[in-house]
Amino acid sequence: MTAMYTLYWAPGTAAMAPQTVLEEAGQPYEMIRLDVAAREHEQPAYRKLNPNGRIPTLVDGDFVIFETAAICQYLCDKHPEADLAPPAGTRERGRFYQWLTYMTNTVQAGLIDWWHPDFTFPEPAHQAAFKARAEEKLMRNFGVLDAGIGGNRWVTGDRHTVCDIYLAMLTRWTRFMPRTAWHFPNVRRVAEAAAARPAFQRMMRKQGIAWPQRWPDTPA
Repeated sequence: MTAMYTLYWAPGTAAMAPQTVLEEAGQPYEMIRLDVAAREHEQPAYRKLNPNGRIPTLVDGDFVIFETAAICQYLCDKHPEADLAPPAGTRERGRFYQWLTYMTNTVQAGLIDWWHPDFTFPEPAHQAAFKARAEEKLMRNFGVLDAGIGGNRWVTGDRHTVCDIYLAMLTRWTRFMPRTAWHFPNVRRVAEAAAARPAFQRMMRKQGIAWPQRWPDTPA
């Protein structure tokens, strides 16, 4: 089967989410790995596709799209048979938009601050304070997510959606924090279920990454 899509990626980055969507949808795709250490994502050739120099970027024929959540929603609309988003115009779709937007605009942004305080402050002393503040905010943000999930099977209810894929990705990103997203029982439950799905497992194998076997804030 000829690849329809090209995904620019690097291991463990936000490319995890759209790649999992492609796997869930059963769509062929080509992977072009960017060497982050060599700063390939900042080179002119890549910036022609993604002017922000961020990962991922998806190419669909002559159409180029960046921003992880936008890529995921685009793929959901192109492949409704994958059933990764509630029907348009429903309250469930509204809730889907709410949590996906919250995760990308608030939680993901906070995690970038935690992982890369140097993006904001060049001075190490300022970076430490900024990182500590980012951690405090992230714990509140994950608390909001945990309460919002409540007793739902998945983030938005009984349907597995992109929101669950996104939650699993962001949960994994907390694995080196003193207090992780794993601390929150509903987040933990849904993230673990999403990460156990065959499509998510295939994505991790192809990226050469793994789901944590132990989290810093859980008993040995």
